[in-house]
Amino acid sequence: MKKVFGAVLVTAMVLSLAACGDSSAAETASTAGAASAAGGSEELADDQVLNLVYTDLSLLDVNDARNSNEMQVLTEVQEGLFRTFTDENGVDQNENAGCTSYEISDDNLTYTFHLRKDAKWSDGQPVTAQNYVDSWIRLLTAENAFPYYFLASGIAGAEAYYDGTGSAEDVQVSAPDDDTLVAVLAAPDPSFIKKAGMVPMYPIWKDLIDAAEAAGKDWTNDYTLHVFNGPFVISDRVLENSMTLTKNDQYWDKDNVKLTQVNLRVVDETATQAQLMESQQVDVLKLTDLEYVDQWQPLVDDGTFEHVVSNSPSSTYISFDMHEEGKGGPSGLMLNAKVRKAIMLAFDREEFNEMFQSGLSTPAYGLVPNGITVNGEEYRSVAGDLLLSDEDKKLAEDPDALKALFQEGMKEAGVSGTPEDVTLTTIIYDSSTLTANENEWYKQQLADKLGVTLDVEVYPDVSTWKAARDSYQYDFYVMGWFADYDDPANFLDLFTSTSPYGKFMGGFSNADYDALMEQADSSLDESERADLFTQAETILMDQAGVCPLYFENAQIYAQSYVKGLSFPLFGADVEFSRAYIVKH
Repeated sequence: MKKVFGAVLVTAMVLSLAACGDSSAAETASTAGAASAAGGSEELADDQVLNLVYTDLSLLDVNDARNSNEMQVLTEVQEGLFRTFTDENGVDQNENAGCTSYEISDDNLTYTFHLRKDAKWSDGQPVTAQNYVDSWIRLLTAENAFPYYFLASGIAGAEAYYDGTGSAEDVQVSAPDDDTLVAVLAAPDPSFIKKAGMVPMYPIWKDLIDAAEAAGKDWTNDYTLHVFNGPFVISDRVLENSMTLTKNDQYWDKDNVKLTQVNLRVVDETATQAQLMESQQVDVLKLTDLEYVDQWQPLVDDGTFEHVVSNSPSSTYISFDMHEEGKGGPSGLMLNAKVRKAIMLAFDREEFNEMFQSGLSTPAYGLVPNGITVNGEEYRSVAGDLLLSDEDKKLAEDPDALKALFQEGMKEAGVSGTPEDVTLTTIIYDSSTLTANENEWYKQQLADKLGVTLDVEVYPDVSTWKAARDSYQYDFYVMGWFADYDDPANFLDLFTSTSPYGKFMGGFSNADYDALMEQADSSLDESERADLFTQAETILMDQAGVCPLYFENAQIYAQSYVKGLSFPLFGADVEFSRAYIVKH
């Protein structure tokens, strides 16, 4: 049967830099304990083997992990302080894993983690606090250029070490003994525990890395050079083809790991993935082709498939070229907020959702997606739909008023002529039919509402596209962000003036926004944080610093004989360490 959970509280194998807008949001919320009821009367199948499709990994380095396919595998073969499962209502539950407990000092600066004494690497050696210290220092080493260094940057001394004005010894993370890890923060950070459990903060065995690199070996991508401390180990890999995981007999919780093997297979074509699912050669599949939702409904109705409808903590949006160096993009207009606001309001998100998302995503009227919480509540329901104000609605429904707003912006930007004289440029490297159709829709919307022309520049690959982006050869482009941890800051911090991701986000800069985010990031009052985040996001929407389009709702299917799966909002897309196969 189909499993749908209400938005009480509250990842995708898709490349993202790695989601209650309307009445439908409550019907498509939260990840599921879809096949999570471990009935005691169920008879286990003789073969405890799970079959999945995946995108091959470019690296196996936890500190350098950045994409959801890497997070998926590394979460299962490695382990940090915490592991995320979902309960019977599909709500994320973070359980102690590498640690058994922790304390936070009264001033909210010192975190003391008591590590699990029976945690071991796959070669039988103990996982120690020094393994965590080495990992966090390595993450913060600037020459490594790890993208998620910021997760540890709140530790006292970390920023100075990263920018070269301090030393590694000044970073206040330490191992008083093998079983105790201590981190002292420079300032209170209400989201530190969430960050500390992420893959880039997992422990490493530094001696093995150093030895492999000294010998000129490819430690980053050669699984035979690694040791593992998670529920599974990598036992075989064929690049761009397959990977095999087998049960880790050194894992501290191995008695609760029923699967003996997990087969991961690269299957690029969505039609082939669907065929493998229908023939039971694949056991769990997150749909990318939403046409199968209707096609597979009979299989859900007869109990062949379990269907999980889940918030995905991701936001798809348009980034404008607001970099001073870009001079407003090829049009010379993107530095003007009125121009950006007119473009933002020109897009009919409801129509886009129906045409390109089969009506299964949620039109976005704010940046932070469904499922992200603050103060025990879903942030989106607290902040509301910031692009649905009466004024915005009136503008969006009046093309003449939108065009007049665009014209005002042109005048302020010193660009002569009328909107009909303007050509905007967007850049893409995906030449799929879907992307082409979406861009035709953008063209039509801008032509109908504003009278402007949209030029779509198609680049042959991601490297040439990046070169065009980095040299400001665009007015806007479409991108997305998949949340790393459950906090609105994970989206809103991207648009601060000092964000390391500023070049991807268009270079928005606003002093009032920065001040609000600085307050929110250090406040320990969750109610105050919710209000500060809302104020900041309101500025971002008013200034059209980003143009949100939609929030994805993941459509996940599992064979009904697979039990014990979790589909966390954060962590692995599919948490299968407690899964098992029943006779069928």
